This record gives sequence, structure tokens and C-alpha cells, in this order.
Amino acid sequence: MTTEGTSDGDDASGDRLLNLLGVALALFIVVGIVGVVLAGLGGPSTSVADAPDANWSLERANASHVELTHRGGEAVPAADLVVTVDGVRRRVSWDGVVTDGDTGVVRADRGTVVELYWTNDVGERIKLRGWRNT
Repeated sequence: MTTEGTSDGDDASGDRLLNLLGVALALFIVVGIVGVVLAGLGGPSTSVADAPDANWSLERANASHVELTHRGGEAVPAADLVVTVDGVRRRVSWDGVVTDGDTGVVRADRGTVVELYWTNDVGERIKLRGWRNT
């Protein structure tokens, strides 16, 4: 009989240990989820309001190139502008500060998507315009 009593005591302490580990694991998971949610609530440090207020147009130059033109509003340093064609960054012929009437040319075949982004000092991008190139 003493053997059975010892066995029950070991089972009870083993159950307590498993329960303790289960509670610790559950708390760890909950704290991790709360941390991720709170980190996401901060959002990006740059808002659309921080982006320059400028108007842009896109016109086909020929079968393989389009022209992006600044059509008024704030001047924008060329180094802060990024143009992508179907998600691939393309070099544009802007230099210095882009102001009203300045035009840049980029290779973009028909049917592609051309997007213009402004990039802040820490490298975050804000989409200024997007066009389906027809």
C-alpha cells in the first residue's frame, strides 16, 4: 500500500508541474500577442500629410517610354522621388529639385503599372500617384 501512496504523490506533483508550465506558456503567448498588437498601433511615423503637395501627370512619349511631369504644387527634391514600373524601380532623368513643368522619362511598355513615390529621410515611401499605362 505504501507503494501506491507514493505513486499518487508523484502523479500529483507531476500534474502540478505540467499545469504550471501550461499557465506560463499561455501567459508568454498572451504577452507576445499584446506586444505585437501594441507595436502595430503606432503605425508608420510618416503620414500622407507629410508628403509634398504636388500634381503629376503621365503621358506616353513613344511605344516604350512615358513622361512623368510635375504639374504644379510644391517643389520636390529629385532624390526623394522613386518611380516603379510593375513594382520594379526605374531610373528617371530628374536632377536637383523637380518643379512645375519638369519632365522625367522612364521606360514603361503598354499595359504596365507606373507608380510615383515620395521617400522621407528614413526611407519610408508614400505613393503619390499610380497609373495603368495603356
